[in-house]
Amino acid sequence: MSAAQSPGPAASGSGGRVADVIVSVILMIAGILGFAMLAFISLFLVMMSDGCFGDRCNTGLMSASWLIALAVPPVVFVAAAVWTIIRLARRKIAWWVPLAGAVLSAVIWFVGVGIRNASLGR
Repeated sequence: MSAAQSPGPAASGSGGRVADVIVSVILMIAGILGFAMLAFISLFLVMMSDGCFGDRCNTGLMSASWLIALAVPPVVFVAAAVWTIIRLARRKIAWWVPLAGAVLSAVIWFVGVGIRNASLGR
């Protein structure tokens, strides 16, 4: 075979590349839906203060924990989604980024709920 007849470079990894893009997009969509549900649930965290009478509860800590649970997880996940898109554009493996962002966001949400529970003074 001469150089003119030789096939082009093998498309090694192209199947893996397509799978990475598909999995990354699915994880980002699942994350958006999941954090929409978490934001909706976070709206009901306000009801945790129904048991507060007098000075039993730390209202400043309650407000901060509610903002942590409501605002920080979506910000972390959006940052992970942007980083995923950047990695996909640079042709680097990216499926783990939205997964890590979702896990970190969920941990932050549970920390916010835990702080809110601690602010009840029970």
